[in-house]
Amino acid sequence: MKVLKAKEMQLLDQRTIEGLGVPSILLMEKAGLSVVEAIRREFPHVKRVLVVAGKGNNGGDGLVVARHLHLLGYKVGYVLALGEDLKGDAGLQLKILKSLGLEPLREVDFKDFDLVVDALFGTGFEPPVKGEALRWIELINNSHLPVVSVDIPSGLSADSAREYEPSVKADITVTFQFPKVCHLLYPSAKRCGRLYVANIGIPTWLAQEIKREVLLKTNPPKREPDVHKGLMGHVLILGGSTGKTGAVVMSARASTRTGAGLVSVGIPEDLNSIFESSLVEEMSIPLGGKGRLSVEAVKEVLEIQSRFSAVAVGMGMDRYQEGRLIIRELLLGLERPLLIDADGLNNLADLGVEVLKERKGITVLTPHVGEFERLSGLRKDYIVENLIDVAQDFAVKYGCYLVLKSSRTVIATPEGRAYLSIRGTPAMAKGGVGDVLSGILVALLGRGMPAEEALKLGVFLHGLAGEIAERKRHRESLRALDLVEAIPEAYNLIENEAFDSPISYIP
Repeated sequence: MKVLKAKEMQLLDQRTIEGLGVPSILLMEKAGLSVVEAIRREFPHVKRVLVVAGKGNNGGDGLVVARHLHLLGYKVGYVLALGEDLKGDAGLQLKILKSLGLEPLREVDFKDFDLVVDALFGTGFEPPVKGEALRWIELINNSHLPVVSVDIPSGLSADSAREYEPSVKADITVTFQFPKVCHLLYPSAKRCGRLYVANIGIPTWLAQEIKREVLLKTNPPKREPDVHKGLMGHVLILGGSTGKTGAVVMSARASTRTGAGLVSVGIPEDLNSIFESSLVEEMSIPLGGKGRLSVEAVKEVLEIQSRFSAVAVGMGMDRYQEGRLIIRELLLGLERPLLIDADGLNNLADLGVEVLKERKGITVLTPHVGEFERLSGLRKDYIVENLIDVAQDFAVKYGCYLVLKSSRTVIATPEGRAYLSIRGTPAMAKGGVGDVLSGILVALLGRGMPAEEALKLGVFLHGLAGEIAERKRHRESLRALDLVEAIPEAYNLIENEAFDSPISYIP
C-alpha cells in the first residue's frame, strides 16, 4: 500500500475529479460514510455524537458524518468551529443538513455527548494552528470523550512525524484511500490512535509512481525438494571484541534460524575459545587480531571470500583506528553482498561515507537513528521527523541499501524506493535486537534472493518475531534471543498470512 504526502493526495483527488469525471461530492459522501462505518465498528454503544467541523472539505466530510448518523437515529450536534461561510461541496452539505432541520449549535456542552468527531483540518493543513482552532483543539482534548479524527488529527502535518502542539489526540483516525506519513511514523502516529484506511473511489493505479510503500506482507523463499546446504548460502559474520562477544553469537544464531545453509563467524583469534563454547551449529574462523580484529583479518577473508555467499561486519566490533581500515578494505575488496551494522557503521562514519561510492557490490547499512546521525550529519530530531525522506535520499546518493531503524523501520533502495515496516513492539527496545536483525538479513542475502526482497522479508520477519516473543514473555522481559526462538513461528504466520494487520480497512 502506497504512503502519500499532502500534495500527492491533492493531485490524485484532482486527477479523479477532473481527469476521470468523478464528482467531488461523491468522494465526500463516500468519505463521510466510511467514518460512520468506523464509528459503528469501534463504538457500537455510542448514541450521542458531536461533530466539530472546519470550513474546508474536511469540515464537509464531517457534515456528511453528522447527516448519516442523524438518519441512523443518533443524537447529533455539530458546530461550525471556524465560521459558517462554507463554500463548494462543504456549503452544499451544510445546506442539506439545514433542510433536515439540523442547525449548527451556538453553544456546546461536551457532557451532552458520548463521542467527538474532529473534522477541523484535513491533509492540506500546514501547522501551526492559529486563531479559534486553538480553543477547539484544546476543548476536544480536554473533553475526556472518545475522539474520531477525519483524515488526520487536526493540527498535524500529513508529511511529517512531528508531534505538533496543539493537535488533536484521536482514538481512531479514518483516512482516505492511502495512509499519509503522519499516520505511520512516530511520534505523530501516537496522536492518530487506531488507523482506518477507507476506499472512497480513487483508483489505486493513480499512485503507481509513488515510491513510498507500507510493508503489509511479504513472501518467504521456497526450498526445492533436491536442495542441499550449499545452495542455502554460507554466510560469514565478522566482529566481536573483548567484552562484546555476545553480539556475534546472537547474529550467528539468528542466521541459522532464518535458514542459512552454513554460518561461520570470523573473530579475533584470542577470543576463539569463547565462540567455540558458545556456538554449536555455527563454525568459527580465528582471524588476525588480539581482543579485536586487525587489518590482517580482512586480508585473510578476501583470500577465501569465494567460500561465502554474503558477509556481515560490525557486531561487537569496537570503534578504533584499525576498524576504519577494515571497513574500507571490505568495501573495496569484497565481491559478495556486504552488510554493515553497529560498530562497523561507526567506523564507516569515522572513515567517511564517500567511500561507499567506490563500492561495486551490494552494500546494506543497518543503522539506528544515532548511528545514522553520525553517518549523515543530520540531527536526530530531523531524522525521526523525516525518516522515510532521509533514508531515500541517502540510499540514492551513496548507491546502497539502507535499513534505518527507529520505532518504525524504513528500507530504502539505491533506486529511491522505500518500504516502511510497522511490525514490531516497544519490547524490542533492548540491546542485541539489532544484532539479531543483521543475522536474519545476511542469511537471506546469502540465499541469493534479490537484495530488496531479502531486506523486506527480513525486516518483516524480525518485527513479527518480536511481537510473538512479547506475547510469550512480557514487554519488560523480552530478550534478543527470544526473538531468535520466535523466528520459526513468524515464518509460519507469514506463509499462512495468519497475522493481524495494524491497519483496518473499509472497502
